[in-house]
Amino acid sequence: MKASIEYSVTEDFKVGADALFVSSQYLVGDESNQASQLPSCAVFSAHASYQLDKPYQIYGRIDNILDNRYATYGTFFDTDALPNFYNGSQFTDARSLSPARPRAFYLGVKAIF
Repeated sequence: MKASIEYSVTEDFKVGADALFVSSQYLVGDESNQASQLPSCAVFSAHASYQLDKPYQIYGRIDNILDNRYATYGTFFDTDALPNFYNGSQFTDARSLSPARPRAFYLGVKAIF
């Protein structure tokens, strides 16, 4: 579920926030749902913009304000298919997770001609 809000402080200055709530989910390939699930998570972001004049706007955004560490996708892989160069032994955990982005800051200028 995603929720957003934006507020016009003045006609030219706007602020807003976003919240993303994701429930726990099973890994792809776990059709019998026996493996542990990816945990649920909540991610919050904020943004602001200021219209300098007709064509120019400055804006800023902070994604994942709380710097939550979570996975967006999970699946399984064949542990015998790859060598484990890190410690020379075989992989013992067949789960493969895609981590989400950490906290990110954006600042920019937009021009419309």
